[in-house]
Amino acid sequence: MSQNVEISRANWTDPIQRKHFIDLCLQEANKGFRSGGGLKSSAWPRIAEELEKLLGKRYTSKQLKNGWDYMKRQYLIWSKMMTMTGHGYNSVTKTFDWPAEKWEEYLQKYPEAKQFRFKPLANVEELETLFGGVLATGSKNWSSGGVIASGAEESSTHSTSMPSETSISLEEDEDLPRNTNDEAEGSKKKQKKGKKEQTQEEMNRIVNVLENFEGPSVKECMKILKKLLTYEDPLYYVAINAFCKKKEYREVWMEMENDEERMGWIQSLRK
Repeated sequence: MSQNVEISRANWTDPIQRKHFIDLCLQEANKGFRSGGGLKSSAWPRIAEELEKLLGKRYTSKQLKNGWDYMKRQYLIWSKMMTMTGHGYNSVTKTFDWPAEKWEEYLQKYPEAKQFRFKPLANVEELETLFGGVLATGSKNWSSGGVIASGAEESSTHSTSMPSETSISLEEDEDLPRNTNDEAEGSKKKQKKGKKEQTQEEMNRIVNVLENFEGPSVKECMKILKKLLTYEDPLYYVAINAFCKKKEYREVWMEMENDEERMGWIQSLRK
């Protein structure tokens, strides 16, 4: 990077600056430089260097981290609006067709949502990739310039962060390998266990591993979930799968204020 370029003021609402920044973040994420809910510290200088080449402006790592946090917050606000029952989302204008009374009521609780009253969330598809996670099996790598080669997410350097937050599926737990060398007596005891007990044991095992991850814990989210659904309901596992995949999902879940919102959110995950 040139030593003669002054630090520029970041403007994350500028469409060109914003687009370049998001694309570079996606590239770093897909190369495996994620760390917990953000990017590894080594990614920011590379992004800054590329932005200087593209825009002729220099930004500090702190400015870039602030940009990441700003867009992440935007996505969480917009995502919460999408979970509203009968959310009234207009796929053409990409805005919410709410009557004035509903807007006023919502903005009293969530004043930051005002930014989406008359205009959409810019770059929503890309932000979904960065912050929303992927529920389907496999990875989702996206770039406006084409497909980016897949790269496994590297684990965080912090002990409380989730290593990958992508590939845990409770729906596949029944196919996990069992110890086939148990003595006959032990095998008989296992066979006597009901399906509910086995499922609960497997679930507790996974939750115990995940409970210390960054953000709201899986256990905290499950306390609320168990009041809404039982393990017999397929939506129960859809919700847990989401909790295990992304810290952002757990944050959205805990911010919701009523059961109606939460049920609408779970149902939206299957669409």
